[in-house]
Amino acid sequence: MLRILQSNHGQRPYYTLMSTPKFTDEPRQESRFRHLFNSIQDAVVELEIIDGEPIVRSVNPGFEDVFGYAPADIRGESLNDFIVPDEYEDEAADLDSRTSDGKYNDAVLTRATADGEREFLYRGVPYEQGGSRYAFAVYSDITDQKQREAELERKNQQLDEFASILTHDLRNPINIAEGYLDQLDEPDNQECIELIEQAHDRMKEIIDDTLTLTKEAQAVEEVEAISITKLAQSGWELVETTGSELRVVDEFDLVCDSDRLSRLVENLFRNAIDHNEEPVTVRVGTHDTMATATRTGGAEKTAFYIADDGRGIPKSQRDQVFELGETSSREGTGLGLPIVERIADAHGWDVQVAESVSGGAKFIFTNVEIR
Repeated sequence: MLRILQSNHGQRPYYTLMSTPKFTDEPRQESRFRHLFNSIQDAVVELEIIDGEPIVRSVNPGFEDVFGYAPADIRGESLNDFIVPDEYEDEAADLDSRTSDGKYNDAVLTRATADGEREFLYRGVPYEQGGSRYAFAVYSDITDQKQREAELERKNQQLDEFASILTHDLRNPINIAEGYLDQLDEPDNQECIELIEQAHDRMKEIIDDTLTLTKEAQAVEEVEAISITKLAQSGWELVETTGSELRVVDEFDLVCDSDRLSRLVENLFRNAIDHNEEPVTVRVGTHDTMATATRTGGAEKTAFYIADDGRGIPKSQRDQVFELGETSSREGTGLGLPIVERIADAHGWDVQVAESVSGGAKFIFTNVEIR
């Protein structure tokens, strides 16, 4: 005989099936058991293990709500054929083997549901009846909890990065300003005042870039198709240049958050100018369009690039350019390229560094939507 115990895990109850002695009033106990079985909010399925396969004998309403299968659709079939994604078949086979051996199972699993793949706290309780092996499987959906934990971890990491940047990068200009303040009593102090102003400007730049870094990590929610020529030209106008040139090689519309993309192209343009001797030519275009494009809902998933003809980035340094504080310029904050990477991540894009045809730096963005 089996009984179901309810426990509390945070705000959400969960249920454990345990073996109990057989009672003399078995019909009454069976009726009570079935009533509780059907009232549990979690997905519960009763299985018979036949030749190592978990064959469905009954499911509760919670199972139908979560996985989208009515009892008539799944009864007599292998549970794995309905809810186990292909990449988890070996994992499911191992659990079924343990159940066949009469062992309890307790694991966090990914399973296919009516709403796509979700994560579950799974408990499998085997029992024997009439010489056959049976089991109850309970699936408690913990997807939202896992997502909240991941979001909290991401935000904590951003706070750590924020504190590290402010502590490290602001200390130097503050010390400079304090040093020159001590010299203001001297007759000729104009130079000291100018240096203090520069230090304050430097602090403002660091603060602005740090705030941008944390903001741009948030996922993009609203997008629109924007002309890459318009985006590139508006970003180019914000960069001070001496004889450098912007060339938009291919005309296309990019599906994106236009404000964030303006920041992305401006940062890459500024990076090309600040880290090379002018004049520099910066090119924007599509990357291997025919080779990488796939059709999805009438739009193309492809790639674009922003490249320059400067001195380039050595292969040994390309993996580090998106790390916080990495810069070869004494004037930079080291946050420009990390901001670029976070904007790409927020759109669901990938970004990599390569060498342009002229030997300069080439930033390639893949998995983007171009129209």
